[in-house]
This record gives sequence, C-alpha cells and structure tokens, in this order.
Amino acid sequence: MKAQYIKLLKKQITKLEDEHFDLEAWKTSAITVLQRIFGASDLRAKQIEQLKIDYSSWALRDSNSNYKPVETAKLKGKEILNTAIDEIEIFGAPENHAMDVLGQDFVKKLQEMNENERHKHFNDMKKDELVQLLMTLMG
Repeated sequence: MKAQYIKLLKKQITKLEDEHFDLEAWKTSAITVLQRIFGASDLRAKQIEQLKIDYSSWALRDSNSNYKPVETAKLKGKEILNTAIDEIEIFGAPENHAMDVLGQDFVKKLQEMNENERHKHFNDMKKDELVQLLMTLMG
C-alpha cells in the first residue's frame, strides 16, 4: 500500500509539469488523492485547496521581478506533495480512515456491538453491499 500511495503522489507531481497545466483541475485531483490517503480532514488537502495564481497588483508590486505566479503555485503544490511522500516513507502508510469513509455513527455502532451482533449485522447484508463496504474501506 505504501508504494501505491507514493506512486499516486508522484503522479500528481508529474502533472505539475504538464504543458497544458490547469491549476484548478490539478487541485481537484491532488485533493482527491490526499484525502484518499490521509482522510477527508487532511491539512495538506486544505493547503492545496488554498493555492491560487495571484496576479493582483498587490502581489506583483510586493514581489521581485522574478515572480511568476503559476510557478509559485506549482512549487507550493510540489512541496506539499513531497512532504506527504516523506511522511509515508518515514512513518509508513496511514491507517485506514473508516470513520472518514463510513461516518462516525456507523463506526461507533459497530464498536458498541458484541461479536455476535456484528456477525449477524454483516451476515444480513447482501453480497453487493458487503463488496461495496470493503471497496470503500480499502480506498
């Protein structure tokens, strides 16, 4: 799983060099990948969401003559993703985010059930419901 997560993040970094780069489209896919790996409340996803290409007169006035708004946004995005890769390489793949995926109430109910109740609950589910549940948990 660790290698797959890193591969996904590196693919997002590669997209930053695309000839027809579109920041908003890239942000959407990068946020999706980060949330899939680290959960919906991941701060990196929020940082990516806040990236913008700032052509305002204030940004241009306060910057040096080498300021390139698109390149600055790309650089920030790349750093955020590289930090995520470093974290996975050092600490390993993150835990599954069952609470993010299924909702806190669902997970809490399962935790409150005893083993027999959980067995009955899952036994009563249709095959396609179980498959969907497992696919959701696997991310």
